[in-house]
Amino acid sequence: MAVKTQSNPLARLNPNSLYGHADFKMALASARSSERLHHAWLLTGPNGIGKASMAYMAAAWLLSDAEPAEALFGDVPTDFSLDLNDPGAKQVLNGAHPDFMAIYPREEDNKSGQIKIDQIRAMHPFMMHSPGRGKMRVAVIDSMDEINRNGANAMLKLLEEPPVNTIIFLISSRPGRLPPTILSRCRQFRMQQLSQDDCRKALTSIWPDADENHINLLAGLCDGAPGRAVSLAQSGAADCYQAVCALMASQKLDIVALSTLCGKWGKGGGAGRETREGAVYLLERLLSKAARHKASASTEDIDGFEAPVLNLLSERHSVSHLAELHRDFVTAAAPAEALYLDFPHFLLRQITQMHQKQLL
Repeated sequence: MAVKTQSNPLARLNPNSLYGHADFKMALASARSSERLHHAWLLTGPNGIGKASMAYMAAAWLLSDAEPAEALFGDVPTDFSLDLNDPGAKQVLNGAHPDFMAIYPREEDNKSGQIKIDQIRAMHPFMMHSPGRGKMRVAVIDSMDEINRNGANAMLKLLEEPPVNTIIFLISSRPGRLPPTILSRCRQFRMQQLSQDDCRKALTSIWPDADENHINLLAGLCDGAPGRAVSLAQSGAADCYQAVCALMASQKLDIVALSTLCGKWGKGGGAGRETREGAVYLLERLLSKAARHKASASTEDIDGFEAPVLNLLSERHSVSHLAELHRDFVTAAAPAEALYLDFPHFLLRQITQMHQKQLL
């Protein structure tokens, strides 16, 4: 049912790189075993931890041809396991199962990057029909963060009066922005960041030939979210961050070199969106880490290329001022991105302010 486009998340899904989230898999398997499978699951948690990927795997499991294995002696199932060679599962993961629908922002003629209201409306006839092949119909909305209020309202009828044998997985990294009417009609499940070990395993499976030091660097930067690590690496945001940290570690900031780097890091248009998002995430993370470092006066977790700039920030700012810089940066970054302002200039101004000594 999902249309294959360059932006199709199923085309990028690698089942062998999924790690963690055993609690979600156990909850879903238990709900199905007890025949108390909620019609709408809202999967929340930080960006890049695999929420949508796990939802697609869950859809493949629910629509697989094989019957789910029964737990021994009536025990609660501890997991769901998916046979990637199962015909039904393969159809889902190829976006071709007649009882599966994937909703995500289409690239064609879509400058906003949002899920269109027509896509939500198309769910109604799809979900109302009887299953064509399996015992249920399953949809994944990837993600609710890309749907405006009109689109969310269009979903309410499905959530208020769900057709029988239908399951919807809704993905959100910012559930606090969703209407209460959506939240109240879903089973909310908070998914957690991966452990460092699982994160490294996931990244190694994605880049089996990558240098171990590079894997460790990305695992450290992504805070348990391998999807974010992929974005940071492929967009060039991680490389820009390392170069900016090297400049910021100097007592005197090279404004010309920094301006050139900010031009790469904050490039405009749709093609630069991931790079800009990476810049915001990494600088917010740097300020937060600097504040914790200053507050604890500890050298823990500051080895590597970030150590010199963290030490400099700690020397030049108080804990309260670092917290203030963090707050101001987060507050200013969102509108700067949303309003398509001169993002390189925004980054240059913010980094310069971070580097300057606090006025007493």
